[in-house]
Amino acid sequence: MDNYSHQIISDDTRLQLSFMLINSNNASFPPHWHGHLEIMLIRRGYMTAFIGEQKYTLKKGDLLVINSRELHSTKTWGETEYLLLQVPYDYLSRAIGGISLIRFQEYFPSITMNSTQKQLCNCLFELVKIYTEKEDGYLLRFSSVVYDFLYILYRNYTHKLSRQAREKENRNFEKIEEVLQYVNANYKREIPLKEVAALLNVSPEYFCRLFKKHTGQTFLEYLNAMRLAHFYQDLISTDYSITDLMTRNGISNYKVFLRTFKEAYGASPSKVRGLAGFL
Repeated sequence: MDNYSHQIISDDTRLQLSFMLINSNNASFPPHWHGHLEIMLIRRGYMTAFIGEQKYTLKKGDLLVINSRELHSTKTWGETEYLLLQVPYDYLSRAIGGISLIRFQEYFPSITMNSTQKQLCNCLFELVKIYTEKEDGYLLRFSSVVYDFLYILYRNYTHKLSRQAREKENRNFEKIEEVLQYVNANYKREIPLKEVAALLNVSPEYFCRLFKKHTGQTFLEYLNAMRLAHFYQDLISTDYSITDLMTRNGISNYKVFLRTFKEAYGASPSKVRGLAGFL
């Protein structure tokens, strides 16, 4: 049940980036964001990804690019393997002027890939080969291939936002981020819709539309996903009873919870704990 079973390069101080081969089994990650450009290439299995309200269903060979400060969530279905490259925007800003206004194309389905897009995938496969073989000077070659990848992506698959559009994005992002932080601090208790709408000084109806637009989920779906994710981490890392963990994570409806947990992780909580080594 380890979602990050093999790490190739993570936060390497010499290269200032993260590159991993991930084996995932029915893993769900609620909406979140980070300050990286994130690239995922599916090698095996299936993944559903939401970037804002846009949904992507990914299979072997599909490439997904997630821009910095974009809310996104992912779920893998069964045994899934993918490459993950994360590049800090500071890394990009050294070579690309006005990076805050640049948007990279998100979705590259394998079925319609042209030769240029296939080059992007080949660069990622080359990174695995370089680091696995570790020949003399491999970090120089590794860095070179990362720049090749970014150059192809930047030259062929970007568009530029207006400053007005960027400012509007920032305002909406800050609103939703405030809500996510509030939920993360209070998910263990009941959070009425009116309470979170009041954070933004809007009506519950407007809040629901805004939240759905920018996360791809209803507020209740997000809240339950957050609780489920924390429950799962507690389940595989502590020996508290399942009933205690439900209470600790604000979960009250056992039937709904059990169905949702099985959909997310492919088995009952007790079986998942057994597979993780807690008897």
